[in-house]
Amino acid sequence: MRARVCRTVATACGLGVLLLYAAPFRHDSGTFAIGSTRAVRTTATCDPPGPPPRFGCQWSTDVCDWFCPVCDPFGPSPRPSCHWDGNLCNWLCPGYTGVEVTVQTLQPPVQDATVYVRLSSLCTATGAVAACNGRFAVYPGMSISQKCQAIVDAIANNCSAAGYVVTENNCRLAASLTAGNAGCPGTQFALGLSNDSSVFDQTAQGPLPDGESENTTGTAGSCAPMPGPVSNLRLETLNGGLDLRLTWDDTTNTADYVVFSDASPNGIFNAVAGTAQSGTAGTTVTMPPGSEFYLVAGSNPSCGIGPRH
Repeated sequence: MRARVCRTVATACGLGVLLLYAAPFRHDSGTFAIGSTRAVRTTATCDPPGPPPRFGCQWSTDVCDWFCPVCDPFGPSPRPSCHWDGNLCNWLCPGYTGVEVTVQTLQPPVQDATVYVRLSSLCTATGAVAACNGRFAVYPGMSISQKCQAIVDAIANNCSAAGYVVTENNCRLAASLTAGNAGCPGTQFALGLSNDSSVFDQTAQGPLPDGESENTTGTAGSCAPMPGPVSNLRLETLNGGLDLRLTWDDTTNTADYVVFSDASPNGIFNAVAGTAQSGTAGTTVTMPPGSEFYLVAGSNPSCGIGPRH
C-alpha cells in the first residue's frame, strides 16, 4: 500500500519509516515462546502529481518535485512589447498571444502593399519550435471582408504544416477570424501582421503603413466561465423554402451564439453562417443550394467560443 505524497521530511508527516514486527507464537518442547522475525522497512512513496509543466522536466523523488532545466529564449522577441516567460518557456506578447488569437479587420487598405503574416510558438510539451510565414497583396478598393479572407488563406496555405488552423472564419459577416494551435493545443502562440517582413509590432493596435488596420487579441489557456454546450438544434423552412431558420435551447454562461456551417458532416466547421443573441430567436440563413450541415456554439467575452454542437 502506498502512502500519501509528502513534500516535507518524511517523519513530519508521520509516514516516514514504518517497522513491522511479525510475532507469531511458536511451540517448542511443550512450551510456548514468542519468536520475532526480521524487521521490514517501508518508506513513503512520492509520485508525480501530474504531467510535467513543460518539456525537459524530471521528477525528483528526493524532494518530491519537478526539476526543469533553464529555458533560454528561442530567437529574438517577436515584438518589443513581448517578454520571455521562463516557466512557460515561451514568448508572451500582451494582446497578441494566446491558445487562440482573434484578428478583426477594421479598415481596408488605401494603397498597393504586401502584408506579411507570421505565427510562432515553442511547444511546452515537446520543446519544438512551430513557426510559419505567409504573405499576400492588398490594393485600394479591397474590402475588409476580402482582406480578412486573405489572412485566412495565408494561414491555411502556409501554416497548417506547423500545426496552426483557422478555427473560426467570420470574414463574410464580421471581417474577423480566429486561429488556434492545433499542433500543440496548450501552448500560447503569437500572430503578427505587418507591411515589413522583419517587424511585427502593432502595440498600439494602430493602422499599418498602407492604411489598413486590425484588432488582434489572444485568449489565455484557462478562463472562466466557459460557455455551456448547446442542445436541441432545430431547423424550419421559411418563405416557401427560400430561407432556413435555426433555433436551439439556450445554455449557460453565454452572451451570444455563433452558427457554423460546412458542406461535410465531418468538416472543420469554421465558416460562420450567422449569429444570434438567444436560441429562442435563433438566426435565419438563405437556403443552401445543396447539402449543408450546421453546428451552434455559445460565446462570451472571457472565453470566446464554447463547444460546438
